[in-house]
Amino acid sequence: MTGIAGGTVDGEVLGRMAATLEHEDWYEYEQFESGELGLGLQHHGEKDPHGYSFWTDGQTAGAIDGAVSNRSELGWSVSTIFERLLQSPEQTLEAIEGPFTIVCIDAADDRILLATDKIGSRPPMYSTENGFVFGSRLATIVEAVDDPTVDLQGVSDMLLMGHLWSDTTLLEEAKTLHPATVIEYHDGEITERRYWHPGYDQASTTDEYFHELTNSFQQTVDRTANAVAGDIGLWLSGGLDSRATISELARNHESSDTFDSLTTYTYDANPGGGVNPRLATEVAETLELPNETVPLSPDQFLPVLEKSVDVTDGMVNWNTFLNLSAVYNIEKHDPDILMEGIVGELIGQHLCRYHLTEASSLVDSMYRSEASRSMDDVDDLLDANVDPLGSYRKEARRTDESSFGKAVVDTHFQNYYPRLAHASNPVPRSQVGTRVPYADGDFLSRAAKLPLSWRMGSLPFTEDKLIYGVVKPKIRMMRTLNRDLAEIPYERSRLELTYPYPLHIAGFFTSTALSRLKSQRTYGGKSMAGEWYRNHDQFQKRLDGLIDDACKRSFLNATAIRECQQRHLQEESEEIKTLSAITTLELWLQRHFD
Repeated sequence: MTGIAGGTVDGEVLGRMAATLEHEDWYEYEQFESGELGLGLQHHGEKDPHGYSFWTDGQTAGAIDGAVSNRSELGWSVSTIFERLLQSPEQTLEAIEGPFTIVCIDAADDRILLATDKIGSRPPMYSTENGFVFGSRLATIVEAVDDPTVDLQGVSDMLLMGHLWSDTTLLEEAKTLHPATVIEYHDGEITERRYWHPGYDQASTTDEYFHELTNSFQQTVDRTANAVAGDIGLWLSGGLDSRATISELARNHESSDTFDSLTTYTYDANPGGGVNPRLATEVAETLELPNETVPLSPDQFLPVLEKSVDVTDGMVNWNTFLNLSAVYNIEKHDPDILMEGIVGELIGQHLCRYHLTEASSLVDSMYRSEASRSMDDVDDLLDANVDPLGSYRKEARRTDESSFGKAVVDTHFQNYYPRLAHASNPVPRSQVGTRVPYADGDFLSRAAKLPLSWRMGSLPFTEDKLIYGVVKPKIRMMRTLNRDLAEIPYERSRLELTYPYPLHIAGFFTSTALSRLKSQRTYGGKSMAGEWYRNHDQFQKRLDGLIDDACKRSFLNATAIRECQQRHLQEESEEIKTLSAITTLELWLQRHFD
């Protein structure tokens, strides 16, 4: 996997840390050592020449794992970025855009700066147990820490959500760096500062705000397109997130020669049944782009399960990154860089109205928006004295927003994207360069002001259990960006985008209800991963072995795990999220902790 490693370490320890960044034949590696400080960067080399930067000048050095998308606008060279970073960290970081982790070392001053981008697209981990060490992988930290300890709060988070929250990791000695944050080591002292945050005052539901939001989205895709080269790919579905992004990338490709080709890729999942490949093909044909349907099956997933858990550090369910493991199955047009679309969560898809209006507290709001199991279920599964809401409470104390609504959005921005939305990205990044095209302060500042009425709603008198499934700004944005693509049906509602918004809500409920009646995979119903576990012998055997081993862990309740397993296999309930969390944890612990 590509990434960084380093800290207050000598060459021997740095070598061990860097060795945890698994190597592919085309990878290249850069290293800097001076005194007791060291830095290593592994990258895709010629495959993605704009996806990294490495700089040295005497006793100073710097690395960017990722890309600064507005560097040409600023007129800054790579050396200028690092020189400015050492002089004025916060001002420099606030000025640059793009998806990156950036680190700078000044050995003469015994100083290290480590920072993330504004949305936390590839957050590093660090430890202050023995000096200061950091890395793109948790396994990297294991190599630099004496007697690492399993963090049961991280185990609890995985059982509760299927991912982690706050700065929690699976090791007590390691933390994850928040978005828009810089941590500084200087003469043995360590400080952490947030260098940027958007304002959360809700905008009015006006045409002016909508056009500002849309224009800023176009700008961030333009910046992304100017910071790539080679053959570009994008995961394309029948939804609107990837449709909006491919529309803008295609516009860039037609008007410039910054990259060589543009190809779309589709897997039949989320949900399966053929609707996504059919609609994605129609979108690609309308844009006159090639589309490749990439196979995804348990026979193909099993051989890459361990590798995928390794690169994601066991901190996100394999059930979550399963779809992106299709990157290992691309055969026809191997891209240099592979992108996903804008996440609809930024424009109302995930944080619902009731999370901002009906929760009893900030902790309750995070619990409602993120948990996939109840606190009681987690208490049953975990045989240890851990507060299931501990990571939520930590974030509630961390935010400096005084208004409840603003605090909800702030904690969402600081956690949802780095700990879930981007947590699976190391899987494709192990094979190709990646970009998050919305890692841009101008766009994020506008998305943070989204009006409440544009967020996901729910049917009255259903206790918020039946959400609309579609949101107005996504549909309207796609109509604005490309009228031709707006005439292609939306996977969620099965309707063309020219239809009024209320009909899309009705279409979502109708199509979902029909799928459940036919026992098909759909939202809130049967899942592809759950069916694989029930019906594929080798897949079931592999997971059963991991479940057997997990039942021997002193901090897990074997009886509760077995009951969960049987409920799923007997189709009494869909328990694959919990079983995925347990088997992901067990696999990572076996490979990197035991």
